Amino acid sequence: MKKMRIIGRDIDPETGDVSYFNPGYTSRTEALKGQRKEKPPTKGQKAHRRRKKKEHYAGCRPRPLFHDQTPKLHDDPAERFRLKQEVIRDAGHRCQVCGTGDNLTLDHIIPLSKGGGWHRANLQCLCNDCNQAKGDKMPYELAA
Repeated sequence: MKKMRIIGRDIDPETGDVSYFNPGYTSRTEALKGQRKEKPPTKGQKAHRRRKKKEHYAGCRPRPLFHDQTPKLHDDPAERFRLKQEVIRDAGHRCQVCGTGDNLTLDHIIPLSKGGGWHRANLQCLCNDCNQAKGDKMPYELAA
């Protein structure tokens, strides 16, 4: 039989009886009283949860372009020049923020320092002033 260590005592003021107790200790029957034992989820329930989660995220926008493998254009100036001319032409030879046509530069929507790449979807045409103001901020940092 397991011996209980006496931690404290409780004295009944009317009768003077002393009862020793172990604080924090509850018997097994007291602990189980009022509790319903839950069964683990079945395979069907787990599959249902996965389907609901998929449906929830199906309407969300795709993740940013951080993890896409993109071509390295740092070493090929001809390819960079062609891409820059294409972006400027698609923008109508205007800055996409202020609309000016002077000092146009190529800007990465998601900066290279934060995982953006050299693909067409990540490039935009900005004037030098707007590009300097944007810096290496993410699009959601500009809106705030």
